[in-house]
Amino acid sequence: MAKQNEIRLRIPRQMDQLTGKQLVFISRLFMQKYTETEFLVKALLYLSGMRLANREPEPDGARWYTVPGRRKPFLLDADQLAMMANNCRYLLEPGEIKPLKWLKGARALHYRLYNASFDEYLMAENYYFAFVETRKEEHLDNLISVLYRHPWHRWDASLIRRRARKFRNLDYAIKNTVFMWYIGFRALVPKRCPELFSGKKTSKPFSARNYINGMIHQLNNGDITLTKKLLKQSAWAALDELEQRALQANELTVK
Repeated sequence: MAKQNEIRLRIPRQMDQLTGKQLVFISRLFMQKYTETEFLVKALLYLSGMRLANREPEPDGARWYTVPGRRKPFLLDADQLAMMANNCRYLLEPGEIKPLKWLKGARALHYRLYNASFDEYLMAENYYFAFVETRKEEHLDNLISVLYRHPWHRWDASLIRRRARKFRNLDYAIKNTVFMWYIGFRALVPKRCPELFSGKKTSKPFSARNYINGMIHQLNNGDITLTKKLLKQSAWAALDELEQRALQANELTVK
């Protein structure tokens, strides 16, 4: 039985439990220049439904709050509120996200890209790196165009930029949810393919083009006539094959 002074809040416990509205709100928070504590407190207040009660602050600065399901307001000082806000700390770590299902009539791919081709995955990687490097919104629009598609449209890489036009006028906070989704997806891939993404050091500077072409070369063994067929296969089938090849290469190196 709960104690009389116990405060129980209902909030999502991980990123993939956020509703669409909650996801957009958190996205908007990331766009602001809040301190970590400010970010977490604002997230807690929104996700829990906590509101300031219509009462004057106490002399020591503590404030009265209300929360859905609790009739009586309760008192919290700044330190107590910050401590409670730590329950939202998971928002600061890359995690899997259930994306907004529809944007401008286009539907999101599976949040783990189970229904994406290897070509779609590589194109997503391409525009992800382009956006991270330049922060140009057009690259984010292109990323959205890869990850969202009308159900009756077939995948066609040559149409990415044309289809991206429809996303140009979207609220940036909504666009940012797609970026957050893809960051969460990219955090999953090394867990599934640890050898492939083992992070072995190299003296060469990173090149997205070389990174993508290297994956294709590993699969086609240098035979470019196989590339078109390889790009059509499932993204995860290709990644799993690359993982196996990385494991085999590592075993040969050890021997």
